[in-house]
Amino acid sequence: MPIEMTDITRLAQILERSGVDAIEIEEPGLSLKLVVDRGARMAASATLAAATAPPRDHAVVAKADVAGHFLAAHPWRDQPFVAPGQRVEAGAIVGLVQIGLLYAPIVAPAAGTVDAVIAETGATVGYGTPIVRIRPQAESSPIN
Repeated sequence: MPIEMTDITRLAQILERSGVDAIEIEEPGLSLKLVVDRGARMAASATLAAATAPPRDHAVVAKADVAGHFLAAHPWRDQPFVAPGQRVEAGAIVGLVQIGLLYAPIVAPAAGTVDAVIAETGATVGYGTPIVRIRPQAESSPIN
């Protein structure tokens, strides 16, 4: 059954009322992403727009798998988990998503070199939001 404009309008109204900033729905042959712009959150919206740009070369992207607020560093530490140019192993924690009092890790999907931290600390992220772009190990320059 195809999605109609009235369905999209209704979903947008539900998002607005519930305080949810974004939703993404994917099915075979269908992809829908709605983002509510709340004025003061323009920086977060700009981050999401930049994050949806296709990755350069054959980069892989670590994505949020829950909704919440992105944290580049653990709240008890000053240093971020990763920085551009840093080597990471597959499964390494590259950031956190804060959901109330809980913290969900965002992990590197492959070994390689961090190309960019896409999301800004404090930005609201949803399921599938790109967080960190990584050049896989085969494409990374050797460490001297």
